[in-house]
Formats: sequence, structure tokens, C-alpha cells
Amino acid sequence: MRRAPRLVPIGARQPNQKAEARLRQAWHFVVGPALADRTRPLRVERDVLVMGCWELTRIAALREAAEAVWPQVRDRIHRALGLSLKGLQIIPCDPPAEAPDRHEDPDPLRRALRLLHTRRLERIRLGLESE
Repeated sequence: MRRAPRLVPIGARQPNQKAEARLRQAWHFVVGPALADRTRPLRVERDVLVMGCWELTRIAALREAAEAVWPQVRDRIHRALGLSLKGLQIIPCDPPAEAPDRHEDPDPLRRALRLLHTRRLERIRLGLESE
């Protein structure tokens, strides 16, 4: 008997999605502060890390330097995050959007309740929970 493919809701977590999120958080550690100020990880496709750089004049130099440095970076990512990668692709991208200054609510209970409410609405939107 052949099983029908299972549908996955759009936005549901993929196997590497948690590792990719940790990679974004650890980007300064992975590539160093000089590169982290000009680049960012965009995604992982078919075990290839797609890295974006918003300084177009540096992309060619980054591609050349990546050939020599990539094995060390790959090993660092694997040891720290458990993400096995086979290659690196460097493409142009937009700089990250500046985070707006948020005024934190001084009441920690109210902040926690607001966060839980936001997460519940997101789960409902993804079809993982019903109203």
C-alpha cells in the first residue's frame, strides 16, 4: 500500500529551520565581526549556505576569500550548530532593516501575556491551532 504525501501547512517548521535561526543568532561568532557587519545568512538550500552581502563592491573579494576559508567556517557551523553544509553561495542582498526603538512595558506579566497572545494568533494563522 502506497502512502499519500502528507500536506504541511505553509510556515510550518522545516528540519533545518531551527538550526538556521540559531545560525542567524550566532552569525558574529561564525564569520567574525568584520564580515558580520557586511553580510548575513539568508537561507540554506540543498545543504548550501546562501549568504547575502549588501556592499556590492566586496562580493567578488568575498567569493575569492571564501574558497580558502570555507572549510573552517563549515566545521565551525557543524560543531556549534549541528548543521551540515556542503557549500557557500554569496549573493547581493539588501541591508537588514533597522529595528525600531520599542518601548518595553515595565510590567513583566503584561509582556508575557502579550507574547503568548501573539504566538497563539500566529499558530491559528498557520492552521496549527483552532480558535
